[in-house]
Amino acid sequence: MADDLGDDDYYLQEEIPPENNDTTDKTVKTKKKKQKVLPKRPLGTYSDLITTIRIHYKKSKSQYELDELLSIFNSSISASSPSTSTISLDEYLNELVLINKWSKQADLSSAPVVLIIAQSALRCIELGKILKNSSSSKFFTFHYLFAKHKKLSDQIELLKKSTTLFNIIIGTPKRIDDILDVNVINLKRLKFVLIDWNYQNIKQQRLIDLNQLKIELCHLLCEQNVLYKRFFKEKTKIGLF
Repeated sequence: MADDLGDDDYYLQEEIPPENNDTTDKTVKTKKKKQKVLPKRPLGTYSDLITTIRIHYKKSKSQYELDELLSIFNSSISASSPSTSTISLDEYLNELVLINKWSKQADLSSAPVVLIIAQSALRCIELGKILKNSSSSKFFTFHYLFAKHKKLSDQIELLKKSTTLFNIIIGTPKRIDDILDVNVINLKRLKFVLIDWNYQNIKQQRLIDLNQLKIELCHLLCEQNVLYKRFFKEKTKIGLF
């Protein structure tokens, strides 16, 4: 997952004795390099997701096909936005799912209630730590799905076990897509797909700014059949945070 510098920031170089042994010290001021400050981005909205999907498929689909696709992603499957811009992930989850219901949602193996999509393995772990350290941590049981965690074959075998219980998945688009291909996740209880849209990495790039991830996200949402069917039947909603 720099220091901010002003126009008048200076530092003093080490004092160097002159060759002629003059007792007069010379202090040299060197101006620090000015830090480029990027404008603050507005928070993502559901309409931003629709625009992304439209642009992505504009050249590969006819207008009729595109309209048909986008008709599925209408406002009826848009989850409520976080109540404030500073709300934490665990607080947002408790706005979506009543806290007294979380404990009842982890008794079916490999059956998430919430699927969280993040841009990298590092970010997935960071989100997991947020949930683990939250006041509601006892209600959250989460499972990671990203390439650097386990081999795909190992993750598939683990998800097949009846003892693999969790109510949240945190993963990257491609690995989630690959896992859904082999039908080892039970989506019967899946209520929300949440996209970690506003997070910016060290290069100030969001998930949607990285072209390969954008392609993988669009494929997961629009071409992964088991997930797409749930959107079509309005059984699962999509949220951005």
